Amino acid sequence: MIPGLAKDVLAVAAGGVLFYLCSGEDWDELVDAFSPTVDIFWFCDPTYGRICAVPVPSFRLVDTVVEGDPDARTCRVADGGRGYQDVPPCVWSSRMVSEENGRMVTVKRRRGFGEYALATEFPDRSISVFVHRGDTLAGGESSSSSCFLGRRRKCHEPLSMLFDKLARKLRDTALIVSDGSNTDIAELRVFHRSETPGSDAFAVAKERPFSRWGFDWHCVGHLGRRYGPTLLWEVRRSPDG
Repeated sequence: MIPGLAKDVLAVAAGGVLFYLCSGEDWDELVDAFSPTVDIFWFCDPTYGRICAVPVPSFRLVDTVVEGDPDARTCRVADGGRGYQDVPPCVWSSRMVSEENGRMVTVKRRRGFGEYALATEFPDRSISVFVHRGDTLAGGESSSSSCFLGRRRKCHEPLSMLFDKLARKLRDTALIVSDGSNTDIAELRVFHRSETPGSDAFAVAKERPFSRWGFDWHCVGHLGRRYGPTLLWEVRRSPDG
């Protein structure tokens, strides 16, 4: 088990799906950490290609099914007189078996933009773990430029008020995994870009629960570093949320 990830944290994730957008090839730790209770993992990035049919360390690849055209190119779509990037989605669904306990999981790697995946791939109240780390708002090939843990209004509706869209997809009790990237929530940015060890950041954050945007937030663990320590927040939907 990953240090800092307790059994009661894994219990929150049980029976739901994990969704990690703008993930690149950062999937090993998440599958390893949550495979004891999560059956389906979604990793989404517009740069994915045929390399997506690869196993995760400590897991044996059983098979991979491809849905969509793996060679489709990025295009531009018009909305309100402005152009936006899009790419026809392609999903590599790989069944894998843990070499440690024999448990089978399905790892779905979706080529495409996370905003559209969030809108189309998940029923309401289905996501038990949402992951966003290692991202920036600066633009460029390695950046989404989108504030997923924020409520910014955009001209293109799929990019607007992203946290509200995520909230509809989250279970009433879920986990949000963040290193402070691309968020307007100040409490998540405290250790962003810092050298603070994850255990130290967790020790501080767990004493600072807060409420925001219809959820009560409490820090319950930590994972490996990206742009600072990665913290796990248990979020519980408020009665009026």
